[in-house]
Amino acid sequence: MGSAFHPKDAAMPRTLVQALAEELVRASNILGDLAYDLGSDGDTLRRHMASLQAIDHVTQMQLAIADLLRAPDEITANAGRVTLEDMAVRLRGALDGTTGADAA
Repeated sequence: MGSAFHPKDAAMPRTLVQALAEELVRASNILGDLAYDLGSDGDTLRRHMASLQAIDHVTQMQLAIADLLRAPDEITANAGRVTLEDMAVRLRGALDGTTGADAA
């Protein structure tokens, strides 16, 4: 196992990190609204279900990243609580010094 990430290793000011977290939430809301609008049309929903699900997956990833950024002092512990398994594997790999690239 590699060394764990420590907040003191971060080069960005905490205020910028918090602002980035809020931007991720804002982008997630925009994507969520877009997916809702597109999904409200039955024909579009049927033709593009997989793409709409991918949009939902991206919004979940963005919100998980925002949560991690909001609590940098607990990032190692919180990375273990990410509920998107593929993302959690990649984050654990990054924290452990492995690639975690096997996760799709």
